[in-house]
Amino acid sequence: MYCDYAHKKGFSVRKAHVVYWIHTRIIKFREYKCSKAGYKRSKEDLNDGPHVKFHKLDTRTGCLACIHFSVDKEGKNWMVERIVEEHNHPLAVDNEAHLLRSHRKISRVQVGLLKNMVSSGIRTVHAYNFLADQVGGYENVGFCKSDAYNYVQREKKALIESGDSLGLLKIFKDLQMNDSMFSYDVRTDDFNRLTSFIWMDGHSKVDYDSFGDVIIFDTTYRLNKYNLACAPFIAVNHHWQNVFVGGAFLAEETIDAFCWLFETFLRFVGGKQPSTIFTDQDQAMAVAISKVFYNSRHRLCQWHISKKAPSKVPAFNQDPSIRGLFYQCMSKCDTDAEFDVQWTAMISRGNLEENRWLCDLCKIKHKWSTAYNKEIIDLGILSTQRSESANNGLHGCSKATSSLVECYHGVDKLISSWRRSEHEEDFKCRQGKITIKAKNCLLLKQASKLYTRKMYHIFEETYTDGALNVNIVHEVLHDDDQVHFATTSCDGGDNAKHWVVSVNVNTLDANCSCKGFETRGILCKHILRVYNSKNVKQIPSQYFLRRFTLMAKQGLNLTKSICLNDSQSNLVLKHHLLRFTYDLATRIENCQIAKEHVLSVMTELAKSTDKILLNEETLKKGYRGQNAENIELRDPAAVRPKGVSNARLKSHFEKPKKKPSKCFCLKFSMMFIFFFHSY
Repeated sequence: MYCDYAHKKGFSVRKAHVVYWIHTRIIKFREYKCSKAGYKRSKEDLNDGPHVKFHKLDTRTGCLACIHFSVDKEGKNWMVERIVEEHNHPLAVDNEAHLLRSHRKISRVQVGLLKNMVSSGIRTVHAYNFLADQVGGYENVGFCKSDAYNYVQREKKALIESGDSLGLLKIFKDLQMNDSMFSYDVRTDDFNRLTSFIWMDGHSKVDYDSFGDVIIFDTTYRLNKYNLACAPFIAVNHHWQNVFVGGAFLAEETIDAFCWLFETFLRFVGGKQPSTIFTDQDQAMAVAISKVFYNSRHRLCQWHISKKAPSKVPAFNQDPSIRGLFYQCMSKCDTDAEFDVQWTAMISRGNLEENRWLCDLCKIKHKWSTAYNKEIIDLGILSTQRSESANNGLHGCSKATSSLVECYHGVDKLISSWRRSEHEEDFKCRQGKITIKAKNCLLLKQASKLYTRKMYHIFEETYTDGALNVNIVHEVLHDDDQVHFATTSCDGGDNAKHWVVSVNVNTLDANCSCKGFETRGILCKHILRVYNSKNVKQIPSQYFLRRFTLMAKQGLNLTKSICLNDSQSNLVLKHHLLRFTYDLATRIENCQIAKEHVLSVMTELAKSTDKILLNEETLKKGYRGQNAENIELRDPAAVRPKGVSNARLKSHFEKPKKKPSKCFCLKFSMMFIFFFHSY
């Protein structure tokens, strides 16, 4: 009542003295005053001294306006004992009344809108402007912009009330309760401060099991209050989209830290190593990969190498042909011998025998040149650009003052958007039919029934390129039912490259010297050109990799090389079975008939298995990252941000040039004058 009266008059109200009935919490006397009552205490009284960071505006004028209430023992009847209506200060006019403190309040509806908009990535100021537009002006919102900022900050602090690290740990524990395949682990220093953590949910394990042959790993993103490096593990799915197969944050990029991270990652995925892993040129990372991912092919990002090249080799800027030879060595050579020829030509043409950077680069040529990686699948990827796109997405979710919980939620939003895109593409593939350019082509019809939309278009483009741009020069039949076809490009002229395609006339098994299928996972244009010329009606099934088909994530994806007596293979088998049941449970969650059917079948399966394992011990539960349950974590050491450190690597010409100092200019001018006079 008094606040409504104050709003009409033009002043703000604050609570004052209160008295309770003895031995109760029932109010006996209550006093409300004008917000300008009393005076602000001096600095001497506050013991602040001269080092006060922020000086608030002094609004106290000693106003005596107030109201006193007396209340009966039941607390129901309030009686006005005393009221003072005179003020010693100007009152707010009508268009200023919405700024009075006691009249500003965020309603429940506004709280919901503000929370949803901010959590969706909309800035607080834009959310406030939207609310103002909805009600016809800022004076009708009911609160000011600072109130919106204060509410958002309170919500953020509530997430980490027990501490940033413990708040993150609580999130992981809650996720683990709802997701039986969720795994996490943390690493601390000598002071029990969190230094690194890694997590992987069930969906990520399913994705890694299906698409974990090629992994992109990058640690360039460092936008948070602790300066921790965000280290996502990214793969490519059957729609040629990014998929998140694991995430981590690292305080330091050392060999020990990377070894811990990679070993934990392998433990989460049942010991299954990727075929190829792409990273940047980090020496500590390279050593850790050689120790942990010893069965994987480590590849370096060609984009980072090409950006460094102009500054390391000045001849590239002077002669474009030398630079062209370097790019030929990176991705255009099919054999080791061809690489050696192009590399030697580049060195001799530019007199680069003494260039230290090129010498060091040549020593690790197997890590960046495609000529030395023709037997291992890499999906045709040449750089870590997919990880850079993830960093770009994270940039809108976190900033230099973000906490660990905020960073995790930012990553989770990015993951959700990726999975939503995959789900939409799955829906389109199930509900629609692919349009084939050459409707009478049996090979394209076969591919359209197996591949997803995106992979079919890649296959169709390769098929068309082979039909239009590849010539068959001649063919030779051998005694072992092998036919060798010599192919060449149509527009190559005298310098055209040649490829040899070998085809078994009985089984139609094919092999090309370009090794396109071995690296990309899709038949190359040379083999497709030969199939087309010989009127092959159906491609052998082994040339349609499961990872690119509509069935990529359905059923068990076990390799034939698993030995059931091997302990390591048993771990892999256990992981595959977990993945299979998790995926099955996800697919049937909206169908009651399917649930009942699966439960009945699994019950019968368990009974029949128990008969076989009658005298066997029960298998122990798998590792779920429980070693962090009982430790008392402390937050990492906060680091003052020094600008955005996740900017892309600049080329030689984009880097700012150092201006000569005044001292240097003065010395140069004096030397010029001296030599001029001497002359």
